Formats: sequence, C-alpha cells, structure tokens
Amino acid sequence: MSQTATIVKPTKANIGIFTNPKHDLWISEAEPTVESVQKGDGLKPGEVTIAIKSTGICGSDVHFWHAGCIGPMIVEGDHILGHESAGQVIAVHPSVTTLKVGDRVAIEPNVICNECEPCLTGRYNGCEKVEFLSTPPVAGLLRRYVNHPAAWCYKIGDMSYENGAMLEPLSVALAGMQRSGIKLGDPVLVCGAGPIGLITLLCCKAAGACPLVITDIDEGRLKFAKEVCPSAITHKVERMSAEDSAKAIVASFGGIEPAVTMECTGVESSIASAIWATKFGGTVFVIGVGKNELNFPFMRCSTREIDLIFQYRYSNTWPRAIRLVENGVIDLSKLVTHRFKLEDALEAFATAADPKTGAIKSGPWSRMAARRFESTTAKTAEAAKQSASTTASKAAASASEYASKAQEGLSKVSSAAGPAIAGAAKGVANSLSKVGGRTARAVAFVEKQVPTVVYYSKVGAEVAKIVFRGQKMSPPSVETFQTYFQNVWKNPSSLLQSASQAVSETAAKTTQQPASILSRVQNLSRAQLVTAGVVAAECLGFFTVGEMIGRFKLIGYHGEVAPAHH
Repeated sequence: MSQTATIVKPTKANIGIFTNPKHDLWISEAEPTVESVQKGDGLKPGEVTIAIKSTGICGSDVHFWHAGCIGPMIVEGDHILGHESAGQVIAVHPSVTTLKVGDRVAIEPNVICNECEPCLTGRYNGCEKVEFLSTPPVAGLLRRYVNHPAAWCYKIGDMSYENGAMLEPLSVALAGMQRSGIKLGDPVLVCGAGPIGLITLLCCKAAGACPLVITDIDEGRLKFAKEVCPSAITHKVERMSAEDSAKAIVASFGGIEPAVTMECTGVESSIASAIWATKFGGTVFVIGVGKNELNFPFMRCSTREIDLIFQYRYSNTWPRAIRLVENGVIDLSKLVTHRFKLEDALEAFATAADPKTGAIKSGPWSRMAARRFESTTAKTAEAAKQSASTTASKAAASASEYASKAQEGLSKVSSAAGPAIAGAAKGVANSLSKVGGRTARAVAFVEKQVPTVVYYSKVGAEVAKIVFRGQKMSPPSVETFQTYFQNVWKNPSSLLQSASQAVSETAAKTTQQPASILSRVQNLSRAQLVTAGVVAAECLGFFTVGEMIGRFKLIGYHGEVAPAHH
C-alpha cells in the first residue's frame, strides 16, 4: 500500500498477552507483525495502525483468564486480552481522511455490522454481529500494535494516554447515567466500590446527586472511595438479610430512601438489598455483570413499583466522555493505582487479580486496570503451583462451610429457602471455578442443579418429621444409617433382596388386611392429610412444598432469609 504514511518505522516485535482454555497466561508474538506494520500492507480500507501506549486490565480480562468464560462467551483457543486502550496513529489507509499519522487517539473496542436494527437506530451495543475486542474469539488490545477502523478511534488531543484508556470504563458509567435518569438533588445509592462503581460515583457527584452513598464489603475499597469522592457517605455491607441490609443502608442516608440505585456488582444479594432499599417508584439500575440466573425479591419490586433496569456495554459515549475529562468535570487520575511495562504484563495481571494488592486500575505501559477478583498470582511455575494448592484448599473450606449451612437448615423450609440455597450453590460454584481448568460448563451445571437437590432434601426432611410425629416414632440414629450403608457397600445384592422381601410382605399384608388399611387412612391426623395434599399439589405443579410449609406455618416455622453477602 504505497500511499500509507508512517511516523517512524517500528522496530520492536509486536507482542500480546494471551490466555487459553487451560487458563495459561503468557506473552507471545501477535498480529500484525512488525514487518507488516513497517510496510503498511495489512491495512484494510478505513483502517489505521495504532501504537498502543496505555491499556487497562478489566475484571473481565481476569475472569476470562481464570474462569475461561463469561456467560456464553467462552475462551476456546489462544486468545489476546484487553479492551481499554489509547495510543498514537502510526499508519493510515489512503481511504482514511479523519485521522493522520501522529494523532493521539482512544479506541472504542468494537466493530459493528451497520445493518441490524440496533445499529440503524443508534443502539449498536445490541448488535448481534458485533466484534468486541477481547471477547472470544476476537483478539483484544493488549498488544504493541493494532489495526482498527478509524471510525472507532477518537482524538484525545493533549489528554494523557492513561486517561484515554480510562474512557472505556467511563463510557460504561455514562451509559448507565444516561438511561437511569438521575437528576439534581436525587438521593443515589452506588453498590460496589470497584472501578465501575467508583467512576459511577464520580458521575453521580457531577450530576448533582445528594446525598450520595456507596457500599462495599471491603473496608479498604470504601476508604479509597472516600479519597476519590470526599463528600460521599461510605457504608460497609455486613453479613445479614437483604431486608436488614437495606435498613442499614437507609440509615446511612439519614433515613432517606434512594430514588435511584446504581448497582455495579452484579451480585445477587447486592441487587436484592438495592431493591429493598430503593423508594417507592424508584429505579434500580444494574450495571454489574452477574451469573446466568439470579433470584430477586419480585414482590418487593412489584408492590413498590420499582423499575429494575439492566445495561449491556455502551453506545455513543466516547465524545461525551472526552469532553468530561478535558474540562475537568470527571477526574480519573486517582483511579490509576499500578503501572507496568508491557513486558511485565504477567506481574501486572497477578497484581490486578490479587485483592491484597489493593489494585483498582493498573496495566502494561502506563496503566493496568482490574476489578478485584479473589484469586492468586502466578509469577513463576512454582508460584502457580502454590497458588493452585491454596485455591483448592479455600475451595474445600468454602464447600464445607456451605455444606454445614445446608445441614443446619434441614429443619427450616420456606419460600425464602430458594435464595439461601442459591447463595450456597453460588459459593460452591465460585470456589470450583477457581480450581477447574476446563470446568466452566460443568460449574454452571452444578450451580444450576445443587439448589434443587438441596431444596428437595430439606423438603424430604420436613415431610419425614411430620410422618414420624404423627406415628409417634423417633428417626433412626446416625449409627443405624452408617451400619446400613456399610452393609450395602459390602454386599450390594442384599439391598435388592431386602427390597424384594419388603415388597412381597407389603403385598401380602395389603391383600389380607384391606379393612385395616382403610381404617388407617380414616385415622390420619390433620397434619398428615395436609402434608399429603401439599405433596400432591407439588407434583401437579401448583406450588412448592417449601412455600406451603412456610406460609401456612404447618410446623411452626416462620421463614428465614438468605445472608446478604457471601
């Protein structure tokens, strides 16, 4: 391409930060090659070549590395991470007229189809054919050189490359601000003091929200939030029910219920607390990314007419974000906590992934960004082995903890049991996801099935208790069960023989004593009859056993809610 212009022909090889389904993380040569950049022959019409100067590590980058997927977006091969970048144009295709060599630009990391309804109506974040950089299988921006359409590169003038890279998370917050409708004087709650939560906090402050409260489970993050926005009220979330957590949050507001809640965690318990805290007719706007399926207090939303709104990425935000930073309305500089060279990217990822480092945003070259994920570092192979061992131990401890909670709850079943069990399943699944290599799909399956199994185990225990009480019997001791299963383990055929014998005896008694059976049915207690009716209704799909036991207080149980945070 003879008409392509360059400032200085690059001499360093193009390298990128890769991960794969095995959760490896490494640095290797990447496309376009330095030879292609020097010649300028790899550019397509409308494209420019950018020398990346600053890239942030997002929580999604860490998650793709550790978990191998985010929902349906799965790492299936060698994959380059990164989507928060700014740099300098070093080559342009002759067809490009909006940019020239030497321009400093921020990169919006997507390429859309320009044909579907979302694209044609200006909401291109809904484009189903979008190529979003760093989302598998599209390579990300953690590279030395990148070819990208000029239409998605925005001039940043004298703005620092760090701030240019931070325009991407700022765009996430701005998309939420535009759709949530926050007005001057609105009391606003921000849930989560990670990078997105902090930037959202700054945006709410700039929009005139007051009072302004931000929550988190980490005291260190809340302290940092206070440094970033001194006028904000910080609230540490404790382990309690969502309803009680909401009461504590409202107390932090001085008794005022927030008109708008910006939920930036995607955590089930946090969303539930937000719904309980928000005023009648208010809005809970969920920016955070969570698991595939969540439980939430539906009736609270319904009876309080709360608008529950969700967000997916952003559209048409870069020009607005640039103006806010250029004019000093939003100061992003304090959010950059760690800086690394591209060659030290592995250390940068380890720092970003380790909660103990206090990393908010950090990255190769000028900056690396990461939302805090509970994970371990891997500077060397030995460190990786130690990390895996530690993570496995934590996973076992976590699984044991949740198993204990399930055991304690065997005598308590209600309509609120669902969220509690789902929370326990979530904890186990999250622990497993940190250990597994290619376990993303398996973990999702376990996460989905465990609540059902545990729930019906609890229901079975309650029904058994009612039967035992009605017959004035005592449940068999633990030793009896142990002896029984040991015998079955030693001689499995005995189980079939016992079952066959029991069936034969039952059939004989039924034939001989039909009147006795009828008499027993007539003498059933009220509790036993109600239990049978509830189980029958369960089988027909009218309602759940837990719901009936909880609502009609058949066994004196008055309900219990799930812990607010795990």
